[in-house]
Amino acid sequence: MSRLEEQDFDEKRMARRNKRKRSQLIAYISLAVVVILIVLAIVFGVVFIKSLLGGGKTAASSEEAGDEAASLESSQEIVIETPEAVSEPEEMSEEDIMDEVVSDVIDTMPIEDKVAGLFIVTPEQLTGVATAVKAGSGTQDALSQYAVGGIVYSAKNIKSEDQITEMLSTTTSMSKYPLFTMVSEWGKGAISSSIGIDEIVDYTDAEAASENGAIVAASMYKYGFNFDLSPNMDITESGVFGTDAETVKALTASLSQALRSEGIWSCAYSFPKQGDTSSKMEQIDDSTEMLATGEYSLFKNVIDDGNVTAIMISNSSFPNVVGDNTPASLSSVIIEDELRGVLGFDGIVITGALDDGAITEYYTSDQAAVMAIKAGADMIYLPEDFETAYNGLLEAVNNGEISEERITESLSRIYRIKYADRVEEITKES
Repeated sequence: MSRLEEQDFDEKRMARRNKRKRSQLIAYISLAVVVILIVLAIVFGVVFIKSLLGGGKTAASSEEAGDEAASLESSQEIVIETPEAVSEPEEMSEEDIMDEVVSDVIDTMPIEDKVAGLFIVTPEQLTGVATAVKAGSGTQDALSQYAVGGIVYSAKNIKSEDQITEMLSTTTSMSKYPLFTMVSEWGKGAISSSIGIDEIVDYTDAEAASENGAIVAASMYKYGFNFDLSPNMDITESGVFGTDAETVKALTASLSQALRSEGIWSCAYSFPKQGDTSSKMEQIDDSTEMLATGEYSLFKNVIDDGNVTAIMISNSSFPNVVGDNTPASLSSVIIEDELRGVLGFDGIVITGALDDGAITEYYTSDQAAVMAIKAGADMIYLPEDFETAYNGLLEAVNNGEISEERITESLSRIYRIKYADRVEEITKES
């Protein structure tokens, strides 16, 4: 988070705290006013009684009556009823604070930044360079124009521990808003070998998966990464965890839990089933019933555990579920009906890589981006042409094809994650 953003955030937090203090002060003043009014009413009542008792009598008898009234007044104890206590304003819950913080951030964002915040791109897509290994003026200019939500790095961006640490630190400081700094190749060993991490690659059991996740997460956190695009939920021979569904379920749960415990967000992929879509469309003929007894149970397991922040959608087509060959990443049936409806997932939904052949063969970059958001996706991952996708989505919002409320819905999910740690700090201080 930039220093300017932190200053603005702290000012808003102080304003909320001062507001609560003012509410408490008003309550105390109201209580004091009520007590004073009761006392004054009693005093005026006594004076009125005196005037009645003294009416039509001689000065002497009036003086005598006055003495008697004074004697009576002094002999009786004046009881002042305690007014009903004015309840103090209730303390804001963590959920209330989160809602307020997220609303404050999103409400002040121009529509251009809101749309850009739904994209995850590589540093090369952002800046236009062939290979990015340093964040300089080009990165600053690009982030000023396109306030993307996340940047995903690969092995080619990493030359040394010091280099990647500086690159990530500089990049995040240049961004107007918090960034997801992501990796997607830990499981393949590519990034770990680039910076000398002794990563476990033999996932024999849940303990090994947990140990591996802790090693990966600790290294990521140290260098400035905050998001790992794993675990891979594929139940195939080529999958990371093998072909036994129960084994895959146990290992993926252990891995995601280990990542989260070390402060790293994770993304399970690819829902409902991966397939090979890098060069062409793959049609998977599984029915909903078949998926429910296999892949759905794996995803449901990590969703219920609460350790998975996001789920990435497959680019394969599922005609027996959707009814046509629309890629899952662009299908509301897969995202809204199945993932959110059947499995109950309310986290961040990320498309599959939209530069896959399964997408680019049939859709332009702007078409794919617009379809993905309409289908219920929250973040667009690696569009073939980022600028075209961004401009197409922005135009769709500006012309009313997609409502700004729909964009805000996705941003709310994203920023509830990005500000989770900050809200915890505010709650502790309150």
